[in-house]
Amino acid sequence: MEFKDLIEFLRKNGIVCKKIQKIDLNTKKKINAYLGVNLKNEYCLIVEFMKKSRFLSRDIETLNEITAKFPMNFRYKKKILILHSPICSKAKEKLPEWRVFSDAG
Repeated sequence: MEFKDLIEFLRKNGIVCKKIQKIDLNTKKKINAYLGVNLKNEYCLIVEFMKKSRFLSRDIETLNEITAKFPMNFRYKKKILILHSPICSKAKEKLPEWRVFSDAG
């Protein structure tokens, strides 16, 4: 998803960030991560998985590795996960602190 498409997607889902910057993850996986600040000055972590297969419980480990790269004292009010594939119901149960958006089933 291109940057302007991401902003439009977030806006359609009621999330408006006044500042968003892409984070370089240094990985070969098709994952993008962004840091944003919404209108209430709350920090948002936005992670986008661009895989075609179903998001499973084992993919949560990858998600945890990404969040572990950030300083421990840095707290996010909003954690947003954007998927371009369906999500397993068990995986969704393990992500209660994340808002999950899937554009496939």
